[in-house]
Amino acid sequence: MDRLTVRLAYQRGFQVVDGGTVLQTFKARDDAFKFVHGQGARVRLDWSRTVIGGQTPPFDFTAMFQQDAVGRIFKTVQGPGAGTWFWTCFEGGARGTVGDKDEAVAGVERAYTRYLTKADWR
Repeated sequence: MDRLTVRLAYQRGFQVVDGGTVLQTFKARDDAFKFVHGQGARVRLDWSRTVIGGQTPPFDFTAMFQQDAVGRIFKTVQGPGAGTWFWTCFEGGARGTVGDKDEAVAGVERAYTRYLTKADWR
């Protein structure tokens, strides 16, 4: 259970879901994120191709939570870092360079979950 979904529960707040199973419902989004973090998991974000000026660059993806873009990953295709993946979480400014796409996805999802739970604000 390394990734859990947080979704809007119409007129009830937010639900934390594992596959098709609702684990718990919360009135506030941040409480749902805290539950996910407390489970040692990260929030599963929605991923799509990045669009810049109407174009979709290769190996470039944007992470969304509901209607908000919250992060981005892209593959470096030239230069000394060719083949590595860069990731950034727009909220909180966390970023890094990793060896593959799955690690980049995990970096954004982990950073966004930690940001909303204020896990690093101690």
